[in-house]
Amino acid sequence: MKLLLKFLVCGFAAMAVSAYGQTPVPIPPTLSGNTIDLTVQNGMTEIYPGIATHTIGYNGSFLGPTIVLDAGQQVTLNVHNQLGDTTTVHWHGLNVSPANDGSPHVIIKAGETWSPTFPILDKAATYWYHPHPHGKTMQQVLLGAAGFIIVRDAEEATLNLPRTYGVDDVPLVFQFKTFDAQKQIVMDDEADNAVLVNGVVDGVVNSPAQMVRYRLLNGSSHRFFNFGFANNKQFHQIASDAGLLDAPVSMTRLTLAPGERAEILVDLSSEQGNTLTLKSFGTELPQGFPGGTMMMGGMEGPLDNTDFTVLTINVGAPTANPVTTVPTALTINEVLSQNGATSRQIGFTAQPMMSMTNFFINNKKFDMEQVEFTTEQGRVEVWNITNQTMMAHPFHIHGNHFYVLQVNGATPPPNQRGRKDVVTVPPMNGSVKLITKYENYGDPVLPYMFHCHILSHEDGGMMGQFIVNPAVSGTEEPIQQGTLTISPNPGKGSFIIEADLPQAAEAVLTLHSFDGRLLETRKLEGLTPGVQQIPVDFTGLAAGWYWLTVRSRERVFSGKVVVE
Repeated sequence: MKLLLKFLVCGFAAMAVSAYGQTPVPIPPTLSGNTIDLTVQNGMTEIYPGIATHTIGYNGSFLGPTIVLDAGQQVTLNVHNQLGDTTTVHWHGLNVSPANDGSPHVIIKAGETWSPTFPILDKAATYWYHPHPHGKTMQQVLLGAAGFIIVRDAEEATLNLPRTYGVDDVPLVFQFKTFDAQKQIVMDDEADNAVLVNGVVDGVVNSPAQMVRYRLLNGSSHRFFNFGFANNKQFHQIASDAGLLDAPVSMTRLTLAPGERAEILVDLSSEQGNTLTLKSFGTELPQGFPGGTMMMGGMEGPLDNTDFTVLTINVGAPTANPVTTVPTALTINEVLSQNGATSRQIGFTAQPMMSMTNFFINNKKFDMEQVEFTTEQGRVEVWNITNQTMMAHPFHIHGNHFYVLQVNGATPPPNQRGRKDVVTVPPMNGSVKLITKYENYGDPVLPYMFHCHILSHEDGGMMGQFIVNPAVSGTEEPIQQGTLTISPNPGKGSFIIEADLPQAAEAVLTLHSFDGRLLETRKLEGLTPGVQQIPVDFTGLAAGWYWLTVRSRERVFSGKVVVE
């Protein structure tokens, strides 16, 4: 009965979607400069005519402005939290330190402001921002907290590409959502019954009769899109998640997983006065890819395994000095060498084996206090990811890009050979091999995250974390990582910390807040070799939890201290 009721509600909402006329797709306003202010807030938005839907937005009631940045610039982002709840903001795809990444460790309390400052070290591409609080990511993103980031650089500027924002360079975020009979957004990503483009249902965009660049983002919580034109018109992909491809790739279908982005060029030069229909061809998705057909009778939503329109394009007159050609070459992607690389094994499993909701990474659920592994700044890493579940999982690594070396043992298709930060791991013993290097940042305290970008899976614990230690200089041996014993814990005022130091030397104690802010640094002198029991006093600290680190030349110990 519960399942029948769910489909009746979904069916009602789906019929209601088709009953309304087309809506012009709004183009998000832009923000740029060295200081940018964002306010995340609750709102009411008229997604359906005459009906107010509860939503979340940045600097408005729904979605957010496009942040435009230049490679090499320094930016400060002041994020003001007016949600009445804790949140974070993750700069998805940007190369930033763990303290600036907006992970579940870097929360912004209600009424507070977070102001990360960092240089833009990324290539020209389409990135995005969204909340990332553990257990609440899906809710806040589904309600609308998301926005584009566009990075421009000197190399991309030399190419003859469309770049008039909102005219021939158009950002489009596509999102599956579930609406109930009252047109409120439902936190049930298995029953998605509508697709929004830049926040509107049944959207239409006006484009000039010339080469147009569409920046596509799958901002959904769960489902894949399989984009293509109704008449099978060819288009060219020029960029993946984090940068340009070597050369444009001609295609008629483009599959994007949740979190993935792609930039495409569509030649509309001969289409003036025509109307094009962009569709998602769910019937062509491989089995086990959400949005297509699921395995073993897994639950399908009302739009799954169907072909349906996601966007209408009306083609008008060209602009002055239009771009009318596709470049033959774009950039040169230099894939890292695997020689001497550290190899990692990452496995996806489900319990029970055929479960479509209960997923694990390396047989574990996410634990805020458990670091899965450590690496070192500048070390090349090869990750071998296997998926033993019956569902495809989009895999995202924070704070850096990677290159896909293999999918199911084969060289990936040309449009997946650029800089990536999300990759789909196919189901039923599917595999992906990728290579990366964390070159710019090391932090012995705060970790980077890796996780499935299906948000219900992420919130349910399909996530892990790892530490990138600062690089070791010269011929020194790699620093060993250890866990700090702290007692009493919880405690108040005075604590005893225990660490095994191999040599008589000084060490440095650092204290960080839960959101990564350095609160205190102390030198520990007069230490002897072996296990040290070191008294410390933190009288005056507010109740809460903190990261405590003791670092000598050879070892670094860290642990969580809870102050009552």
